[in-house]
Amino acid sequence: MAFFKPARVFIVACLLFFATPAIATTRFDKAPGSCKIIGDADVYGPGIRYGYYLQWAAIMLATWMAPEQAKNARIATNVITIAVFANTFRGAREGSLVAAEWWIVLWLTFFLSLHNFPADLKRASGSGGVMLMLWSMITAAQPWLYFKGLDIGHKPNCVVKVFFFTGINVYNHVWRTIWKVGSGFECLTGFYFFVLGGAIIVRELFGQGERSGLDNDISTWTAGRKVLMTFAQLITGITSIVQVEMTIRVNRIEFSSTTLLSSGQLIPLLIGCLTVVAACGHGPKSLVKWLRGLSA
Repeated sequence: MAFFKPARVFIVACLLFFATPAIATTRFDKAPGSCKIIGDADVYGPGIRYGYYLQWAAIMLATWMAPEQAKNARIATNVITIAVFANTFRGAREGSLVAAEWWIVLWLTFFLSLHNFPADLKRASGSGGVMLMLWSMITAAQPWLYFKGLDIGHKPNCVVKVFFFTGINVYNHVWRTIWKVGSGFECLTGFYFFVLGGAIIVRELFGQGERSGLDNDISTWTAGRKVLMTFAQLITGITSIVQVEMTIRVNRIEFSSTTLLSSGQLIPLLIGCLTVVAACGHGPKSLVKWLRGLSA
């Protein structure tokens, strides 16, 4: 089946390489009176974050230079997200400081990749279905997060903030009430993502015949539509990156003894780099094809 291509199997092999079990969690420093937060590098370490950012850049490049690479960027994002979710849910079970961690994960795995989903559901491939299933996991879990999860790992007299254009104390009663109400709608959205993603995957695995063409045929878009898409990608991408990086900054989260050379950081970073290179590498080919079309 087209769903099981060698390139995808290779990427999954990379996933298994860097998503090894770890004991790290996001937590407050154990020293008395200290509110320093130690981050979980296996969830949002620098290599993982930069890998996501590079894939976001690859999606924008693909819009103009190599439409067929949008699917590859989506596959790469799915691979890293599976590993991130595995470590995130493991951390929640082990008492990780969920209040800081999940906000970062939501922006990295959902909002940052929001515009890399096929506009035409009838053409959506298995990678789109997997992406929807992954989105359903993080959105459907929001009620648990705001009704229970925020208190996991809490240290008395210490505050955790999330950044949403300003630092917000997650233990503030008003904000928690707002988030609890909103989480109900997010849960319903997650259920919709789950059903739709499952339907796409089933169709991909058991559907009759092969779908032709790209799953998101950007090559047929007008320049104006591409400009609008790029603008939307810039807005959501920059906003997501700011929320992630500023949440880390306002909480002064530190990653002890974590370097970009460790496998858990280096491999997702390399996947992001290769995705950008693939998009750029196909650019000249697309340009030649376009010029030939003009001269025909």
